[in-house]
Amino acid sequence: MYFCNVKKTLLYEISIIRPLVIFLLVFYHALCVFTGGWTAPAGVPSNAFYWWLGHLVSGFRIEAIAFVGGYVFCYQCVERGRRSPLPAFIWKKFKRLIIPCFIFGALYYLLFLFHPDRFRWNVFFWRLANGVSHLWFLPMLFWCFLVCWLADRLLSLLSARSRGWALAVEWLLFVLFAVASLFRVTGLRMGFTRLNYFMFYFYLGYWLRFLLPALRRKIRPAVHPLASSWLLPVLLWLFYLVFLYLHYQVTHLRLPGFGFDCPSFLRGWSHTALHLVTLGHTACGILALYTTVMLWLRRHRTSDAQPGPWLRQCSRLCYGVYVLHMFILQYLLYYTSLPQWCCALPSGEWLLPWVLLLPAVALSALGTWLLLKTRFGRFLIG
Repeated sequence: MYFCNVKKTLLYEISIIRPLVIFLLVFYHALCVFTGGWTAPAGVPSNAFYWWLGHLVSGFRIEAIAFVGGYVFCYQCVERGRRSPLPAFIWKKFKRLIIPCFIFGALYYLLFLFHPDRFRWNVFFWRLANGVSHLWFLPMLFWCFLVCWLADRLLSLLSARSRGWALAVEWLLFVLFAVASLFRVTGLRMGFTRLNYFMFYFYLGYWLRFLLPALRRKIRPAVHPLASSWLLPVLLWLFYLVFLYLHYQVTHLRLPGFGFDCPSFLRGWSHTALHLVTLGHTACGILALYTTVMLWLRRHRTSDAQPGPWLRQCSRLCYGVYVLHMFILQYLLYYTSLPQWCCALPSGEWLLPWVLLLPAVALSALGTWLLLKTRFGRFLIG
């Protein structure tokens, strides 16, 4: 996950998108007992509305974090010229992603997964290296950064010689990463299993930021009414909903809250066709969020405006909230009687996600703030 240090100059759009996506991540995890993502504690009934709501917010939120990483990486490298040598870059990302993955993963494992009679050191090591629980994203993102570092250096060398060749290779990489995302890899370790899938969304952020100056100069004058209206984000949100519905209509014979079966012509779709649908709703969701934020900024902020202190603080807390919220949710769900207490109330299952969400956000934000007061905390998530 890419959480850059908060510097004097911030990308305003990212200072909005990053906290919003992290909030959606926590919100989705608070709904996981209703979506089937987690085992529901005893006494928690099914809820069709929360099933749909959970899948609605999960259709692009984790991929959007990879998108943010590529977007900010391009801004730092291409626009600000902050290109580190490969050894220094590897060490920087190792400290930023792999060391926290091991430290917080070991803590999570010892608190929630440790069984003395089944403990093996080699299994323990590989569980940490692969990313325990939600931390699987960190080693995968580490490799995304290295691949994009190589792509950025290649494009930088080509741009110095021929802008035309650089653009051709840039588009070629876009197509190659998009095609690679349609396939699923199994059996690999340390984030490689999901690398080909998430690399496209990481590169999508890089690619979009790389093209942004040219898009502003060439495309906006030609489609100014579209660019200055809400039509584009509305269309993207509609496409997102259509692709997402189609995805779950294909993968589920019956959908919660609906009284009809999956149409016969949708059954038996190939995995590649289903992955194309996934690519459709994920890319549309990311671009819908991005264009919505950009249009709002264009209407309400000047081009050189900077986010206020509270928005900067939200960005600064994002990494820690991502890391810590799962500890709180797991404890509340499986080590307290909170789910049974909520669901014992009339219509209490409607209350449960919100009772989980509020302390998860508040306590993880507070824990992050306290950690950042220490040198060790700043080293880990600063």
